[in-house]
Amino acid sequence: MPPTVPLPPLPTSPSSIKSRTATFTGGSPRLTTGSTKKASFTSMSFRPHKPIKYGTGKFSHVELVPQPSDDPQDPLNWPQWKKEFNLASLLFMASLIGAMKTALVSVNQVIATRYNVSYTWVAALTAAPLMVSAITGFLSSVAAKLVGKRPVYLVSSAFIFAGCIWNMTADSSYGSCMGARVMQGLGWGAFDTLLMETIQDTFYEHERNIRVSLYTILTITTTWASPLLGGVISYRVGSFVAQYRILSALFAVALPMLALTAPETAFNRSKAAIATTPVLSFAFPWEPQQAHIELSRDSAIDYVKEMKPWSFTGENTFSTSIQAPRALAAPTTTLVFIVTALPHCFLWGLVASLSLLLSPPPFSLQPSIIGTLLTGPWILAILLVAGICYYRSARQSFTRCVSSLMIAAGALLALMGLISFGLNVGSFMSWPSSSSNESQAPLLTPEASRELNLPLLSLQLGLLAAGASTLEATARPLLARSASFTASSMATAQRSIGDMHSWVVILRNLLAGAFVLTVPHVIPKAGGLKALVIGLGTVQVGITIFVLLLWHFWEKSVWRMDGKVMGLVNLRMPHPEESFFDTD
Repeated sequence: MPPTVPLPPLPTSPSSIKSRTATFTGGSPRLTTGSTKKASFTSMSFRPHKPIKYGTGKFSHVELVPQPSDDPQDPLNWPQWKKEFNLASLLFMASLIGAMKTALVSVNQVIATRYNVSYTWVAALTAAPLMVSAITGFLSSVAAKLVGKRPVYLVSSAFIFAGCIWNMTADSSYGSCMGARVMQGLGWGAFDTLLMETIQDTFYEHERNIRVSLYTILTITTTWASPLLGGVISYRVGSFVAQYRILSALFAVALPMLALTAPETAFNRSKAAIATTPVLSFAFPWEPQQAHIELSRDSAIDYVKEMKPWSFTGENTFSTSIQAPRALAAPTTTLVFIVTALPHCFLWGLVASLSLLLSPPPFSLQPSIIGTLLTGPWILAILLVAGICYYRSARQSFTRCVSSLMIAAGALLALMGLISFGLNVGSFMSWPSSSSNESQAPLLTPEASRELNLPLLSLQLGLLAAGASTLEATARPLLARSASFTASSMATAQRSIGDMHSWVVILRNLLAGAFVLTVPHVIPKAGGLKALVIGLGTVQVGITIFVLLLWHFWEKSVWRMDGKVMGLVNLRMPHPEESFFDTD
């Protein structure tokens, strides 16, 4: 029997050593555990333990969340260039999608005249693909768990490209234009719902803030700033399909980037290779293994061969595939959706109605001028997002108090923009007779051309967009608080956050499409705009107060219900006894 000897103390902070392993020091060593048993080499020397891994450089003091495996195929262990190229290819596609969504809003009146249809039918060209993207977003979320994200991205990009090409030839047929727009919507859903999950798969928690903010700023810019250029191009060329010629040309870059630089990011980390270290061995700080790639013809061929359309090796089970539908029933999903949806959706409805209000007399604005009214939503929204990004880079997390203040501030900004725009424009409304064509009859009195200030209207829309962006920025932190309470591991928590956020996006797209159809139909009615903004403003105030009170007094009860609905935990023990790092 080997002699019994005392063991050295275990390190208690990353400053001494960046793994939970023992090291010998001078002085009188003793075992710093709660056990009263006498330690011996036979009981302790070969007990394996998984080290806690930390970042490098200025993040050397930060525990990596989630903890990476030791498998070089783990997306968290990819070289930085591979991560950034993957993100860049997806962001480029998301930018093109944002431009397509609002490509027609500044030329709606031109399209109504071209196709000889009512304005409501023209609004459907924007509403239909949004609503279709909600359906395909759900299907993509389920399919990604069965076959991986890469094949879903590739198929979706093919639909978008085909729809864009089709739209180039649809300048003389309304039905052809609608078919092209619906085909584009079939592809939008995957990028709307899966891109945030891809960022989550590829980057550590302390790296995500800047990437998520960049994604948000790019989508805001391409969605609300593209009509500035689209209106000018359509007016100068004399055809609204000219925008799609430019977008189709950009796919010559987007599709090869997606095929060659966007590998599969779904990875089952719980079954990957995890190196363990004996407690008594000396371990150097963990660092990811850097892949040294020699640029040559053979290495390029090997890289292309690795970029298979389908390389998914994750867990493929029925329980995993139904997790996304179950997230819809989670109370937190519903609460986040209802508190963030109305400002976002009403902004879409008002933007889709600008051409209806300002193209006929007395303004008779051209598409190039109508597009400039979206300068306010573009500038104010990205300023808010940049400010939130700066705050998160300094604070790293949203407490319940901060989240509540942001919800209240976002609702207030949205309410200011909503009410001021509606009452300002509504005071100069005139209503055509039921027999007149709603797309041709003027809806504003002659005094409106002298009294209404177009930059002020842009500012009011900007306040609405800033409020909507502020509310949307609180969505993922609120979902993360629920998942951290109910999930039994880090992998489960991340999957829950992704599923619930996907449903928030899906429901928001569906409701936004409904508003794009409804608002232009309601505005020509007598008193319709004023009644709409007052009613929606009142509803938003009531929802905000209700949600804030519910989270203040019954937050944990809501979280427990989330766990019960999604089947994540035993409610008698909502918090796991072990660290996520020990079980992930």
